[in-house]
Amino acid sequence: MKIKLQKPQLIILLKEKLSKLDQLCAVFDSGNEEAVADMAKVISLIFQNTETSKSLLHQLKLGHIPIYCSAEFYNPKSLINYLGLLRLKRKAELGWNYYPKLNSEDLKSVSSENWWQNKKVIIDSLGVSYSRAKIIKSISNDDGELDQLDTSGWNIKDGKGAKINPIAATIRQIAFELLASFNEIDISKESKLYYKVK
Repeated sequence: MKIKLQKPQLIILLKEKLSKLDQLCAVFDSGNEEAVADMAKVISLIFQNTETSKSLLHQLKLGHIPIYCSAEFYNPKSLINYLGLLRLKRKAELGWNYYPKLNSEDLKSVSSENWWQNKKVIIDSLGVSYSRAKIIKSISNDDGELDQLDTSGWNIKDGKGAKINPIAATIRQIAFELLASFNEIDISKESKLYYKVK
């Protein structure tokens, strides 16, 4: 039987998930890309509603809070990949690769629905678009296989001539935005979930 958590328990759970996400970011930043799968699963628990479960954001009635977005403006006339959350950088021994920006100066507030579902953060060179929701759902549901979102539309190659998959760095930037957003939110005060103190 499924146990329904009360508001204080849900707040503790959300804080635990955010702390876990912060720890996974540190693992990723140390060079372990495998942390991306767990990052996606944590973000999914916070944001993704399904037929069988509701997100922590939904359960705590936090859908009204703004979330920080760092996506760059999309130019529809561009003929190359749009990777709104990343920067392309070349390192001497590794060649070209994508990196999360991790810059608080790039952040601007948007609605949580726009951030999660509507805003496109990747449009590949074939015109296939990806929202944060599409990326996180795919990775969290497919055991973290980054190749699940690999298309022939990635047209940037590394020093060895292999196509660069931007999904891992994009998920790291999504985590950065999410953590920065909740750092400025008093969850207890913002939650509209009714709770009567006994």
